[in-house]
Amino acid sequence: MKKKLYIKLLRIRQRMGIFWPLMINGTVLFVIFILGSLGYKYVEGWSLFDGFYMVLITLSTIGFGEIHPLSEQGKLLTSAVIISGVVYFALLIGYFVQLASEGRVFQMMRRRRVDKAIAALSGHCVLCGFGLVGRVVAAELAADGVDVVVVETDDKKAEEIESAGYFLVLGDATSDSVMMRVGLDRAKALVASMSNDPANVYVVLSARAMNPDLYIVSRASDNRHISKLKTAGANRVILPHMIGGQSIAQAIQRPLVESFMHRSNTNDEVLLDEFLVSDTSPLVGKSLAEAALTRSHDVIILAIKSQDSPILQKTRADTVVQAGDVLLVAGSKIHLQGLNEMM
Repeated sequence: MKKKLYIKLLRIRQRMGIFWPLMINGTVLFVIFILGSLGYKYVEGWSLFDGFYMVLITLSTIGFGEIHPLSEQGKLLTSAVIISGVVYFALLIGYFVQLASEGRVFQMMRRRRVDKAIAALSGHCVLCGFGLVGRVVAAELAADGVDVVVVETDDKKAEEIESAGYFLVLGDATSDSVMMRVGLDRAKALVASMSNDPANVYVVLSARAMNPDLYIVSRASDNRHISKLKTAGANRVILPHMIGGQSIAQAIQRPLVESFMHRSNTNDEVLLDEFLVSDTSPLVGKSLAEAALTRSHDVIILAIKSQDSPILQKTRADTVVQAGDVLLVAGSKIHLQGLNEMM
């Protein structure tokens, strides 16, 4: 019984956070007021209101004096009220001052405001880790209009994250309570971009258990951890150092190809994009020759992935587009946007 009560108190304390000491001190002061008021009633024969007023002016140290003459027992009672009450009253005020000076009250208000905003999100991306890789991921996703919720332990990055327009949840991404706060059940994707591979494995494993339909991309620092991350539930595993090395080699051997693959996002430059064909698209049931996308939208269909095939396939003029197909397309930004409206 005692153990259950202790566990229940621990849970209440954890939920209340910084307000727990306030509740304890406030409860003690309330008890002092009740006992003091009753004490004056039975020791001095005063009314409960007079007793309450006496305790109030005593604890607040206003110094109005005794509202009625005190007996020896009354003076002892008043001394007890002063010794016990003033100490707790001072502690309560001191804690309020500490909270205000440290800005913890404002932090709590900001956290509640962010949690409320995240609760209204749907189809967003959760980014765990705002390092060198995470910054680029967040910027690219935001540029495509995706809401980004960043989970980060370093509060020194808070200003940078919030000023960039991302939602911030300060906490450990390996904590289930933190992952529940980011609305993982409504998110469309999660990126585990922490530099610690075992931490990424744990985050991927927890996220997959919380949302089986979530698309998960994880960063890895070592080839040996790729299989572990995929087993944990990652759809894709990226090795930044390998991609960087390949890009440098391409820049030396094939500078034009490297320039195309790492394009700047201008309106006239040729870009690569992918499009999912919906059931209502006018392309459904047409061959690529009949669709004539090269003439109507000035784009090139490089490859197509059908629902029945996990790999990209070469396109031919007689290739028929079906709902659920994914088209890999090259074209300028403006023409790709026009094609997107047909999907």
